[in-house]
Amino acid sequence: MTIAFITPLMIIGGAETYIINKCEWLIANNFNVIVISEGGENVSNLPQGTIHITLEGISLPPLVFTNAQYNSFKQKLKTILLDNKVNVIEAHNSYPIVHVASLYNETGIPFCVNILSELSYRRNPLLKIITKKMDRFGLFYSLTPQMHEYIEGVTKLKLNPNIIPIPVKAIETDSSVSTQKYILSVSRLSEDKDYVKYLIQDFYEIYRKNESFKEYKLVIVGDGNLFNELNQLALHINGELGQEIIQLKGTVVGKDLEKLYQGCTMFVGMGTTLLLAASCAKPSIIAGFTPETNKSAWGFWGENNLDKDIIVINSPKDRSPVSFQLAIQSIIESDSRRTSAGNAAIKMFNENYDYNSIMTLWKSEYDKIIDVCKKNEIMIEKELKNYEWPIHFYRQIRRIVKFFKI
Repeated sequence: MTIAFITPLMIIGGAETYIINKCEWLIANNFNVIVISEGGENVSNLPQGTIHITLEGISLPPLVFTNAQYNSFKQKLKTILLDNKVNVIEAHNSYPIVHVASLYNETGIPFCVNILSELSYRRNPLLKIITKKMDRFGLFYSLTPQMHEYIEGVTKLKLNPNIIPIPVKAIETDSSVSTQKYILSVSRLSEDKDYVKYLIQDFYEIYRKNESFKEYKLVIVGDGNLFNELNQLALHINGELGQEIIQLKGTVVGKDLEKLYQGCTMFVGMGTTLLLAASCAKPSIIAGFTPETNKSAWGFWGENNLDKDIIVINSPKDRSPVSFQLAIQSIIESDSRRTSAGNAAIKMFNENYDYNSIMTLWKSEYDKIIDVCKKNEIMIEKELKNYEWPIHFYRQIRRIVKFFKI
């Protein structure tokens, strides 16, 4: 069987790690794997045997194309899929899902919608329409019940997704790496990672006020739209103190990144990166990605029974926030607290995110997706054919708006 993952980019981030982990297991279990994206530094980390094809425009909405451009783009994607004899497509948010749905009537290739970030539904009516249609056939997937709840709240739809946790390969212990005095945060520094700004500010406040904290640093790994703003903030703080207490390392991958996880005192983040830190038995603060949640720390992952379904905070319900400052101090000032939080993290990780169990489940899901699409082929074609008109409608609206702006 040949599986195609269609995703916007292969840069450094949780979604990209998700794809790499899935590819590795599938190849080891005799699947053929193709990844279609606009490229990025994580392409080099795809396991041997993965075919990666760069397709410009896969991350863009169809509305930015003219009709002729979009038809040409879809023809390129169609050719890739058919030439590589793809059996099933796993389409990721946001616009790869839209493009795959637009092609279904021409290719007939079974596909599913797999949402890796609930933020995709903000101001994205096309994704909402496809989700509603694919959910009817059981071809809609998400990662956690909390994600499902958020998506329903944003879309105002009643949905019934297949919820399958992230398959995460635990970082293997390296006995040569010892714990150092730094706090780590790893993320794709996009707009939804605004928590990093508040983390920097709170770290600075602790450093300035607490003498016992003077040996610690804050290490931030990742690149993206927020990098320049965060770098300017770090430069200002470091310059004011006359030493580098905040390090922005940009992109770090492979063994170097694994060593950073293993060597940190504690971690702050969300999604896959949070789980990777938990696999190293690190106290791991859950961050939020909404304006209501990104200023605070929302507990240490693994200490609340609900954490198995929560890898990011998007709603303050049933949670008590504290400042990053207080959360960090509670770990730095107590060896026993640090140990208990780390033990809770790895225990919950081992019990709920077993790599092989989750991938075995996905193997059966791919068979199910093919079966569902074959049994409902005519109905799905009809649903997705009716979906085409909103693309043309929104494109015309966009042209009118641009015309009057000129």
